[in-house]
Amino acid sequence: MTTATGGRPLRSLLVDAAATAAAAMRRASIGIRPLESLEQMQVACTVLDRVWDIPPGQTSEIQPHLLRALGHGGNYLVGAYEPGGEMVGASVAFFTEPLGSAMHSHITGVLPATAGGGVGAALKWHQRQWALERGLTRITWTYDPLIARNSFFNLTRLGARPETYFVDFYGVMHDGPNRGQPTDRMQVCWDLAAASTVDAQRAVLDGSPPGDGPDVSSAIGAGAGTLLWAGPTGEPVRGQRIDAAVTAALIGIPEDIEQIRRTDPPLALFWRYALRATLALVMADSAWQVTGFARSGWYVLERAAPGRAATVRAGG
Repeated sequence: MTTATGGRPLRSLLVDAAATAAAAMRRASIGIRPLESLEQMQVACTVLDRVWDIPPGQTSEIQPHLLRALGHGGNYLVGAYEPGGEMVGASVAFFTEPLGSAMHSHITGVLPATAGGGVGAALKWHQRQWALERGLTRITWTYDPLIARNSFFNLTRLGARPETYFVDFYGVMHDGPNRGQPTDRMQVCWDLAAASTVDAQRAVLDGSPPGDGPDVSSAIGAGAGTLLWAGPTGEPVRGQRIDAAVTAALIGIPEDIEQIRRTDPPLALFWRYALRATLALVMADSAWQVTGFARSGWYVLERAAPGRAATVRAGG
């Protein structure tokens, strides 16, 4: 019988993926449908502009003619609809290398009024089902590693894992969330049959809450090095060097960097540079891997082969 990544029978994987997507949609009380007409694509673009706080007259986050081209090429374009028929979210992904086994999720957004209701999760689990049905085994996307809620969603609720830290990946952007800030991004890979993904799927199927992620207190007690954390007034504090005997590390980020950007842009910029100087540095060492994110705002990293790695410093 044909097997998928991880050794599971493909048929079993597909059945569970469909059940997970359906359960996530029921929980969010939405339906997900492909964007097929130009009108639907125009609505999706309007939704995404609202999500990214782009005022009328300014360059949109994404254009209908681009969606038309992507859809014509067979790529993933969907909208999330409430029972009354209003589109409240959208997602766009396209095939990428390695060809035949992967796609890149370019944008997924949910209107603020429905955020936190599970619509984003439903879109991602639907995206996984769609990809598996077409023989794909992985989905990648980028996100801002300073946004704690997105880090928790991607790493804990979905089971994706970071691959690369990119400095100022998109360059200058003028939407609400990114205005005035460098666009550093983390690329994650969602191995669609990995143990972390299947564990995250189980919570959806069981209807149980996702939990709080890794136990940070236990990690500290076991000797994990702390590379970055928030000081008494919310400022980033960098730790000292950790030697080759340390096999785990923690990097803390603010609970709500988006609020800090609105109220104290210089502090938000300070955090951007501090995280870049720690997380990007550690991820550049192939011996280290981000293995989880705690709801309390901590990245957990593990070193696979302590003897091979150079000493990591939490600063430039």
